[in-house]
Amino acid sequence: MAEDPRTEGWLALLDEMEALAAALETEGWEPLTIPAGDASAVTPAHGATDRHGYAYVIPGSAAQTFENWFEPERFPRTEIHRAVHAGQLFLLTVLFDPPTERTILLAGVLDRSSLGECRRLAHETGSMYSHVFRVDGTHLGSFEHDDPELFFPDE
Repeated sequence: MAEDPRTEGWLALLDEMEALAAALETEGWEPLTIPAGDASAVTPAHGATDRHGYAYVIPGSAAQTFENWFEPERFPRTEIHRAVHAGQLFLLTVLFDPPTERTILLAGVLDRSSLGECRRLAHETGSMYSHVFRVDGTHLGSFEHDDPELFFPDE
């Protein structure tokens, strides 16, 4: 039986995340790899946050480390790696904090059909946000990104 294309895409995304983390580690960065248990596009209408963006639900030990590392003004540099397959957006967001030489690699899969309103708000404001939550819904932190185009696949 053939593997589900979404599973194949997720496994490829995780492989890319691990390979990139290993490369960053050899360059002196301390990476935190986080495969999100769930990811979705959100807007203020969803009620989880007052800003549009992508919301990621992250598991226990990663959530604890994230909480220890996170400060609102940290991780000013962002790289995005993305692929589209079978109606899904496979997204790897890499956040860098040069002073501490820490990097967070956040992997998530989003349904492309749910991105429209988030995209519209991102274009309107010129900003995009990544929101991170614990499984119980506790908001751990948000990052603002000033190049929203990176977060959306071509139309």
